[in-house]
Amino acid sequence: MRIAVLASGKGSNFQNLVNLSRDGILDIEIIKLITNKSNAGCINKAISSKIRYEVINDKDFKTSEEFEYQIINALSNNQIELIVLAGWMKILSERFVNSFKNRIINIHPSLLPSFKGNKAIERAFINKSLITGCSVHFVVPEVDSGELIVQAALAIKSDENIEDLKEKIHSLEHIILPQGISEAGLIIRS
Repeated sequence: MRIAVLASGKGSNFQNLVNLSRDGILDIEIIKLITNKSNAGCINKAISSKIRYEVINDKDFKTSEEFEYQIINALSNNQIELIVLAGWMKILSERFVNSFKNRIINIHPSLLPSFKGNKAIERAFINKSLITGCSVHFVVPEVDSGELIVQAALAIKSDENIEDLKEKIHSLEHIILPQGISEAGLIIRS
């Protein structure tokens, strides 16, 4: 399956997908990485993996519509079957989502519908939740509200700190994101 990854950060999920694809474990071809930050760590991962990337920074555009239009063009010109949001820190408009209806998935660091939006891990920790986890879901215009594809849960231990919890959740993300891509691919291609 031809995928594009949108990422804003370090790119650990992106690198995991690159590794799984390269090793023949996940049947995907990563056509392109798009990031909105020129200093994002995912860029170095794309360069070292010889995957095309493009920086499309929202600050370079007068409106969010122009910014999204540029991304839509970059994706449309590459016959992308599935768009994977892996640490993409921008909310997509209804127009963007509808341009790729039922072909965008997101990895979110909580057990949705709990802790939608930003800083989900921190909010679960501060609220003294007993369990948390991560979710892969289809993207709809309402933030973190699309149909769930797969989730994974873990206990929040009383003696761990926020950094330990973040690391555990990111490790779980590396397990369920490939599963979510496989499931989404079956749905898209059926």
